[in-house]
Amino acid sequence: MTTHHCFTLIEVMIAVGILAVVTAIAVPSYTDYIQTSREGVLIQNISTIEVFQEDRRLRTGAFLLVAADLAAITAGTGWAPQSDDGTTYSIADGGAGTYDVTATDVAGVTVCLTYPGGDRC
Repeated sequence: MTTHHCFTLIEVMIAVGILAVVTAIAVPSYTDYIQTSREGVLIQNISTIEVFQEDRRLRTGAFLLVAADLAAITAGTGWAPQSDDGTTYSIADGGAGTYDVTATDVAGVTVCLTYPGGDRC
């Protein structure tokens, strides 16, 4: 006599329910993790731009405040923000001796920091 071992419909429904709950918890956490990591890369590049801005201010007495002059920040240093990944960077006058650096990646994640200080815009 052969004995068949099968799952009942209720057991399958419980397993699917548990899987749905785990997925409902994991997907938002993963999405937040990806967002945070993208922002971290942008903040790192903006911080590097800030170092070059401070160097320029010490040498010339002024920050570069025109977005078109972003490449001038890194002239002679060999460093430039990665542009082959589609990320765009811009610099704008923040007023009262400050400037804003904005970075936007291809996924639409945008980070804006005001310097000196590094506060969010």
